[in-house]
Amino acid sequence: MEPQFPLLKLPDVVLRLVAACLGTKEKIYFSLCSKNSADRIRQLNIRVKEFLCSIKSEISVSLDFDDLHTISMIFPPADQPVNQYPIPVPLPVAFKFSTDVRQREETKETHSFQNMPSLKDFLGHLSTIFHCKNVAVLPLHGSEQYTLESLKESFEGCGVTELVMTIDYGNKPHAINFLKTFLPVRILYLNNSPYESNWQFRKSVLKYQLDVLQLWAETLDAYELLFDMDIKQIDIISTQVISPKLNFFIRMWVEGETNVNLESLIFQFRETDLSDDYQETILNGIDNQVVTEEEEYKPICISIPWELVDSVIAMYDIRRKTDGRRATIKFDRFSMAVRFKLI
Repeated sequence: MEPQFPLLKLPDVVLRLVAACLGTKEKIYFSLCSKNSADRIRQLNIRVKEFLCSIKSEISVSLDFDDLHTISMIFPPADQPVNQYPIPVPLPVAFKFSTDVRQREETKETHSFQNMPSLKDFLGHLSTIFHCKNVAVLPLHGSEQYTLESLKESFEGCGVTELVMTIDYGNKPHAINFLKTFLPVRILYLNNSPYESNWQFRKSVLKYQLDVLQLWAETLDAYELLFDMDIKQIDIISTQVISPKLNFFIRMWVEGETNVNLESLIFQFRETDLSDDYQETILNGIDNQVVTEEEEYKPICISIPWELVDSVIAMYDIRRKTDGRRATIKFDRFSMAVRFKLI
């Protein structure tokens, strides 16, 4: 019989030091021993900014830490019919620990925890011990096998703040129902919109209050929708053709008649499609002042148009008449694209 060490009976000051010295995966294992051990880890005040939950034929939860690049907890589904809730009891968890961004050094361990009978309990436990209030959900191919009601119930303990829908969903009804189930969220990435018309998008998405919308709008009129988006950060990712509607939108913003909560807006254009006077077309009739010094701005979410810039083309300051708020119109370039940014 292996000797047992009464770890939890150590004095508080010693146990606190022991818990602090544990690696990340050991902290997770230790937290699952008892309520007392979970409290010890929670009291270390380790904060994870966000959980990323990917849903395909299996559900994985990824967390970023300082001492490991990521920890992925994979919850394999049981062999059950399609559209059944496939999380068995007790919950089997396959942990993957990777130590670098390319995941070349990866270990895998599989466990079942009797005191964590459901995915809901496990996610709630993790969000508590790591003080995480932001959960991003990424539905992928294979997520159709889960009932949406059971998925929503699984995330009730931690709350979904971000919905990342970045693949081409061949099953559009599933994508629409997924949005219907999880909206509202603070942040929505919709790179392949399942909606075919503006009125569908307004009725299904824009009726909710969002902080960030990243939209691939090939099937939608983004300029027309813009007036209905009272959202802090709007990134229109799909390439657009310059329209007088953009000039009209800026005019309305200057007059204080639209998008009063807007903090940033992005449109992208193909440089080869632009005329030599495209800046004058966008700024026509709008009082502006050329600026040369760029002020640092950090968007709520850093998307590719914010992160990757080859060069700044020009910047202009404008002011809103109702409250004097200043904004900068910035034109920059990356690869073959020119981006319009209202900051």
